[in-house]
Amino acid sequence: MIKAGRFNPCLEITFRDRSGKHTHKLSAGYSDVLDIYREGLETYVLSTNSRLGYIGLEIFEGAEKTGDIFFENHQVKEVLGREDLAPFNAIKQLREHIA
Repeated sequence: MIKAGRFNPCLEITFRDRSGKHTHKLSAGYSDVLDIYREGLETYVLSTNSRLGYIGLEIFEGAEKTGDIFFENHQVKEVLGREDLAPFNAIKQLREHIA
């Protein structure tokens, strides 16, 4: 981890679905709140940290990460319209910003 420049171990999520067991390394921090949703073959991991004021979304399909996006405190309200959206609604809005 030190050679990779990481001084804190990364978080991992593991789940099982019809296609097997999946483990994903997340960009989220230990004090982040995680909300995880599945839609079709995609898994959406929303990380929020109200203390530091950021929000991030990672999207996985099977074992592959297919997209991610991150916004800092001054960008959150601009992108979402408000800071207190329900996690599902935040995911719907954030995924529109991922190309």
